[in-house]
Amino acid sequence: MVVLHNLQDVFLEASRQATLNLPTLKQNYLKIDFGNFDIKETVYNGAEPSLPFAASSIINAGINNWKRLTADHEDCKAVYEVTFDVMGSNLNFRPGDTIGVIPRNPDKEISCVIDCLELSDVVDSCYIITVNSGQKAAKIPPHVPVKSTLRYVLTHCIDLRGVVKKLFLLALSRYTQDETEKKVLEYLCSKEGSISYTNYILNKNLCMLDLFEIFKTCKPPVEVILEHLPRLLPRPYSIVNSSLINPNEIKICFSVMNIGYNRKGLVTGWLESLINESLEDKMRNITITDKKETMMDKKVSIYLRKNINQFSFPDKISRPMILIGPGTGVAPYIGFLEEQMKEEERDGHIIWLFFGCRYPDLDFIYNDELHDFKDSGVLTKLTTVFSRFNDCEDKYIQVIIYFLC
Repeated sequence: MVVLHNLQDVFLEASRQATLNLPTLKQNYLKIDFGNFDIKETVYNGAEPSLPFAASSIINAGINNWKRLTADHEDCKAVYEVTFDVMGSNLNFRPGDTIGVIPRNPDKEISCVIDCLELSDVVDSCYIITVNSGQKAAKIPPHVPVKSTLRYVLTHCIDLRGVVKKLFLLALSRYTQDETEKKVLEYLCSKEGSISYTNYILNKNLCMLDLFEIFKTCKPPVEVILEHLPRLLPRPYSIVNSSLINPNEIKICFSVMNIGYNRKGLVTGWLESLINESLEDKMRNITITDKKETMMDKKVSIYLRKNINQFSFPDKISRPMILIGPGTGVAPYIGFLEEQMKEEERDGHIIWLFFGCRYPDLDFIYNDELHDFKDSGVLTKLTTVFSRFNDCEDKYIQVIIYFLC
C-alpha cells in the first residue's frame, strides 16, 4: 500500500528514539452503554448542533437535473452542474449567496470503522452515553448525541476523515498491541517527531481510516473515536443561478476532487455517485419520466447560508464592473449576468469578465452561456485565458491584468 510505503522512514526514525517527550493525555471520559432502550429519535445533550451561518432551515431537495460541464478527458477534472428542486421552500436567494450541503460519510468508510473496531453486533443497537464519574470538567462533545445508534453517529455526526491531532494519535497508541506500531504512533505525536507528523500526517492528509490500515493492531474502544473526531460539517457551494429566472430551483457547480488513497471529496464524490446511479438507471432503459422521478427520490439536505461578506450583484450599477472567475470560480457570476439580463435599463453599464482554464475545448465551463451574454450585450467584454493551450502567449489571468494596468 502506498501509505505504508511512505511511512517506512517514520518506522526507522521511531526505532532510533530511546525516549520521547509526549503530550499529556487525560483518561477516557466517555462511557457508552448498549441495550434495549426505548429511543425513538436521536437525542443531544442540549440543543441540536446549529448549522454554520444558517439563513434558513434544512430543505431535503431532490435533484431536478444535472449536466457535465467539462469533457470526459484525463487532462481535466470532472465538473458538474446540479439543479436542486426547492419548490415550496420560499427561499429568498440572490446571486452571490451560498448553500450548505449537509454531507454523510460513505458507506464503505463506515463499514471500515465497523470492521476494524468489531462493532457489527452493536452498531444498530440503541446506546446511551454518559461521562465517567471523577472526570472534572469532562463533557460529551456537542456534536455527539447522548442517545442514538452508532450507525447514525458514524454516518451523520463525526468526520471520519477529520484531521488526526497528536492527542488522538497518543490515545490510539494506548490501544495498539504491536510494540513497533505503538512506538511509531507515540513518535508521531511526540516533540521529537513533530517534523514527521507534519510531513506524513498533515501534508499527506492521512486520516483515521488510513491509520487503521497501517497499524493493524490498533483497536481502540469506540468511545475514543467519539471523544477525538471532529464534527462532520456542511460544505458551502456558490449558487449559480438567479431567482429572477426560476425561484424554485437552485443550481450549484462543483469539480470532483480526487484527494488520494482512492477517495474523492466527501460531497462532490457523493453527488457524482448519485449522477452515476442515474446513468445506470438510464442504461436499464428507464424512460425519461421515470429517470426524473428516480433522481427526485435521491434527497440532498441543503440550507441557505448568510451572505456575511455581502458578495452580491448591486441593485444599481454605478461604475464599471470587472469580474474575475477562473474555473468554477465563474459560477456565481452566471447568476450575476442572469440578473443583469433581467434589468430593463442597462445602457452604459460596463461589465468585463475574465475567465481562465486549461483548454478551450475541454474545461471551458459555461462557454455557450458566456458568449450568449456577450452577444446579447449583457456582458460588455469577455477575456479568456487558457494555460495549456499551445497558441496562447499569456497563459494566466493575472498576467493579462498586469499588462492591462
